[in-house]
Amino acid sequence: MGLEKATAIVLRTIDYQESSKIITVLTESYGKFALIARGAKKPKGQYSGILEVGNTLDISFAYKPNRTVQDLRTVDLVLSVSKLRRDFITWLLLFQVLERITALVHEHEINKDLYQLLSQFLTWLIQQEQVPVHVLPYIQIRCMSCSGIELQFELTKMAKHSYLHIPSGLLSEISTQTGEKKLSQQQTKFLVAVLSSKSKDFLAIDLSKNELIELVQNLDAYFHYHIEGYNPQRSQQFFNLVVS
Repeated sequence: MGLEKATAIVLRTIDYQESSKIITVLTESYGKFALIARGAKKPKGQYSGILEVGNTLDISFAYKPNRTVQDLRTVDLVLSVSKLRRDFITWLLLFQVLERITALVHEHEINKDLYQLLSQFLTWLIQQEQVPVHVLPYIQIRCMSCSGIELQFELTKMAKHSYLHIPSGLLSEISTQTGEKKLSQQQTKFLVAVLSSKSKDFLAIDLSKNELIELVQNLDAYFHYHIEGYNPQRSQQFFNLVVS
């Protein structure tokens, strides 16, 4: 049994027995895995207020290859997202992003690009006074690139609508009549702006609430088709109610 060290982002936590928690983390070198934090529920324990979803931690843990849950030994707080609780929409967006990344990465799968994307997103998020809601589909599209299923587009003009072909990931003006999602002109503009690496242009594109919800759902449908085990998000319905 060796003692390993890593910088980890907390994706989710669940209570375990009377005083412990099991946390799922994402790391650059070890991928996604679970840890048991013994005594984490004790008010004055060493983990009190630290093992919160979204926080970035420096951890050490006892590693056993044949175990599905590793044993957390020490933890130091690197980045706290606690200030995001002040704004309900920002807090909800954080959970939406964390849920999707949790669903995208399989246990022990190493995806350094996805880890870096999440790390940069968390740093950016806590620096913002106000966060636009359509940052969610932006992150979805960036996650596609990190997961090797990046969208492509073939558009000769900015048509009144376009079609996202789910099996191929092609955004086109031409309908294939099967396996596709029809997108509005504004949704098309948004996707092209992000895919063209015009990182700030998408912020100026006005999406109606219905267009935003539909775009998020269509991008989730693309993930569901290409990523094994990717399931509809538990908080998606709640997100729809909040933004509508």
